[in-house]
Amino acid sequence: MISLRQVQVFLAVAEQGSTTAAGEAIALSQSATSAALAELEQRLGVELFDRVGRKLVLNGNGRVFYPEARQLLTQSEQMTRLFSDRGGRLQLGASTTIGNYLLPRLLAQLPTGQTGAQVSIANTGDIAEQVARCELELGLVEGSVQHPDLSVKQWRRDEMLIVAAAGSAWLRSDMADAELAAAPWIVRERGSGTRSVVEQQLLAGLDRVNIAYELGSSEAIRSALLAGLGISCLSRQVVARELDSGELVELAPERRISRWFYIVQHRQRRQTPALTRFIERCLSQVDGLSG
Repeated sequence: MISLRQVQVFLAVAEQGSTTAAGEAIALSQSATSAALAELEQRLGVELFDRVGRKLVLNGNGRVFYPEARQLLTQSEQMTRLFSDRGGRLQLGASTTIGNYLLPRLLAQLPTGQTGAQVSIANTGDIAEQVARCELELGLVEGSVQHPDLSVKQWRRDEMLIVAAAGSAWLRSDMADAELAAAPWIVRERGSGTRSVVEQQLLAGLDRVNIAYELGSSEAIRSALLAGLGISCLSRQVVARELDSGELVELAPERRISRWFYIVQHRQRRQTPALTRFIERCLSQVDGLSG
């Protein structure tokens, strides 16, 4: 029979790359870590790692076993807090726009007694992968996700605007398609939900778009816009303050686009009472989080 300690050792080795580092991470000696891993492989009847130089790297068997092991350890952790007053700390993930602009307001509304949350902020693809590996209980993301292990539900709509700095050389509300395409565009990195939506709903309709800069966050794009480096299409959540102050101006308002934000969960992961309450809060506060 496989023990939880063996599963914990396997995950630590997979994440640390050696039995020495894994042992330090979970307070075991190197010899005890190696022995636990060897016994696990013996019980499974397969090897789970390949040795590459001084590192242990998951092989095909290990990659198949990893999500199952992560799920098992997660369920064990959930069981230890099953009868706690609020269900323990939430493990949440959010793509960058949601994480920077919407999630803080949701967390501020956690009920008295909730012990808080551990939050990961990354692009949509990364958050989805963390939920699929059961490293996160829930993801709030800006892009559509397709994964056989994930449940994806529409949460709320978001409006996206083409904006540029006030006084920019290309600042005209009635820009033709050719002028829009020729202007220097500042876009998010590939894998970002914002990038995906902008490409599909906006840039695909323009010919030979001039992508001048690719930046890793909407906040970096906003700063680049304020510096006069180009134009971009961003969530109203990101640029609302600058639009109100007049620092940024909307271009081609007829080309506004909208997208969905999504709630992403693992299909087989048990939902704790604390997470249920958080999701209910998300769904009930859609209007209150606007703007």
